[in-house]
Amino acid sequence: MTNWKQDSKMDSFKQKRNVSDMPKNFPQTIPVFPLYGCILLPKTILPLNIFEPRYRQMVEHAMESEEMIGMIQPLSETDENIHQIGCLGKIDHCQKQSEGNYLIRLQGEIRFEILKELEVETLYRQVEVDYQRYENDGSETIEERDMTALLNAFKSYASSKQLQVEWDKIESIPLNLLVNILSMNLDFNPIEKQALLEADDLNQRWDNLIALMQMASLEEVSNPSGFIN
Repeated sequence: MTNWKQDSKMDSFKQKRNVSDMPKNFPQTIPVFPLYGCILLPKTILPLNIFEPRYRQMVEHAMESEEMIGMIQPLSETDENIHQIGCLGKIDHCQKQSEGNYLIRLQGEIRFEILKELEVETLYRQVEVDYQRYENDGSETIEERDMTALLNAFKSYASSKQLQVEWDKIESIPLNLLVNILSMNLDFNPIEKQALLEADDLNQRWDNLIALMQMASLEEVSNPSGFIN
């Protein structure tokens, strides 16, 4: 999606500010995009193809106001109820396609806790949120952690899943960002991803991430065919 063309604000690729330039006061009422199996974390990037009418409206309204959307997981694929913890994203790229859908890119800002869901006339859902528990999101560092331990766990995971990885690029990513990127993008189930999202801090997410990678690696080694003996 890096080849999107630049045009007008609404119908085009939109280059926005860096995280350091973002406003410190985040909106208390936000639109939410429930997407099962998908999480957003601070400082990460999430590309999305928005095609349902209700979420097209959400993007249009967001682009006309604060350009922010909350990513949240439903409790299951068939349950409209949503988890209480999600992550606010800033739309930093937006392009309207000829068929009417939007290609957007969200930049993770800060996690939120839902206080209540609002009764609204919009096609999409809106919630009132609180950020107090997560005021350190985006500025956290991982204390006394060894990059090698994370890379070794990821290498075992990648080998067991037969993933092709550009290791030179992986090793150039700052450790705190790498933890969030792997937590978002590896093939964990929705419950495991929610647990990574809800970790108290980066240090706990680091521990949980390594444990999940190690368990997944062992499962592949002990049961490579996918059958239970």
